[in-house]
Amino acid sequence: IDSNPSNMCPNCIRSHVDITEGFIKEYIVVYCPMCSRYLQPPQYWSRADFESRELMTICLKKIRGLGKFVLIDASFIWTETHSKRLKLKLTLQKEIFTSTVIQQDVQIDFEVLWQQCPTCQKASTGQPQWDAVVQLRQKVGHRRTFLYLEQLILKHRMHEDVTRIQGHPDGLDFFYGHKSHGMSFVDFISALSPVKRDDACQLVSHDSKSNTAVNHYTYSIEICPLCREDLVLLPKMYYNKLGGIGPFVLVHKVYSSIVFIDPSTLRAGEITGNLYWKHQFQPLANSRQLMIYFVIEIQLTGMVNGKYQQAVATVCLANEVGSGTEYVVQTHLGGIIQEGDYVKGYNIQALNMNNTEFDELQASTDLPDVILVHKHYPAQLSRRNQRQWKLKHLAVEDPVSQNTKEREEAERERNEFEDEVERNAEFRKEIAVFKDHDALMNVGKKKLNNNNASAAVAAPVDEFDDEDAPVIALEEMLDELKFNDDPTGEETPTGAVGKKRIRNEDAQPTKSDASK
Repeated sequence: IDSNPSNMCPNCIRSHVDITEGFIKEYIVVYCPMCSRYLQPPQYWSRADFESRELMTICLKKIRGLGKFVLIDASFIWTETHSKRLKLKLTLQKEIFTSTVIQQDVQIDFEVLWQQCPTCQKASTGQPQWDAVVQLRQKVGHRRTFLYLEQLILKHRMHEDVTRIQGHPDGLDFFYGHKSHGMSFVDFISALSPVKRDDACQLVSHDSKSNTAVNHYTYSIEICPLCREDLVLLPKMYYNKLGGIGPFVLVHKVYSSIVFIDPSTLRAGEITGNLYWKHQFQPLANSRQLMIYFVIEIQLTGMVNGKYQQAVATVCLANEVGSGTEYVVQTHLGGIIQEGDYVKGYNIQALNMNNTEFDELQASTDLPDVILVHKHYPAQLSRRNQRQWKLKHLAVEDPVSQNTKEREEAERERNEFEDEVERNAEFRKEIAVFKDHDALMNVGKKKLNNNNASAAVAAPVDEFDDEDAPVIALEEMLDELKFNDDPTGEETPTGAVGKKRIRNEDAQPTKSDASK
């Protein structure tokens, strides 16, 4: 026997000393049966499955005095799901004498008390289930910005605290159960785009005896109407502030500030969101007014700015090749497009606009005929159904899109947004792209059928089949977490090891649920 200050063997020490003496072993856990959430004092309700790691975290936080011990192991002891009881087996260590440490098992009992959470109480009594609403608006004729914001909201998990999302002709309404959640969402949107904010507060009820009140908070957020690839005619004030770039510029990037690029000189400029809202202006044209051109000839000039190279291009409309008007333009796409490619751009002469500065500029100087924006891949249209990836979307209650024409328009905008995601690698880094397992299985079946076909039949050749058409690699895609049905009737994540329940108090746990 090793020498120790107590002069006793380990068995005798264990029989004479109880390290859990005075340790509270019975607690109450509050559970809402309507939404399956547990209360984390003082006011936070979190969702947790029966005997899950999340539930174990909630239980361990309720145990008082646990910080005086070293937690070696923690596991659930099997109980009936309808018994309203939870049993937790802990393995604790504590030093009682100098260099003498005792390890002991202890059972903690939790009584599950059923109680409705405040959100379910409001739902049961017919009261509004929100305390704050963020009204997100953008006064433009398309929804490209909201499709982009939707992906950022999902990627950064800003939708988890939302109780309801309702559609609006000019944007979306996000309802929150707490004011702080709405404020966090407002700060998140303000960091992504130049916004103008208006706040309002409405008194719903007031109790003069307890000096409490129920308020509804409304945050109206208007997003800047400028979007990526929009054509802008800079006002004279901004023209001088940005060092004389333009006056025709393209919106290169939008975040809390707006970045412009001059396609003819490759010079870039930036204005802050606060400055824009003091002297705001509208775009001359947006992506809906882009036209498809065919590149006849291109000559590089040698000027380079990042991935862009200045060039002089000769283009014509895609449906007038060989018979239509040819345009000679300066462009920033010299290192991207080649002869025989298709490109999208704005036809300045064909734009129908009401702008006094544009009329003055047209009368004083010669305007460019065409401004090219980005390379176009005609094969993308025919390959939309062959994509092996997908994007997630928010669950929006959209009563304004019940019209068939509006649904078709929304689907067209969504397909164009996916084309942009597939085309622009830098833009793709900011969002989450997931594997479409159904599409991958269909591709494998088609290849297998083609290999097993007895008679080879020539496949129809696409008119715009382009080998250089952009394709998202499998390495850039994320896997979704799917659940498979367990034979016992429980659901376990694919690839995860299910937890085993302890049938009796004396059995040893087969898997540690928590350790130091």
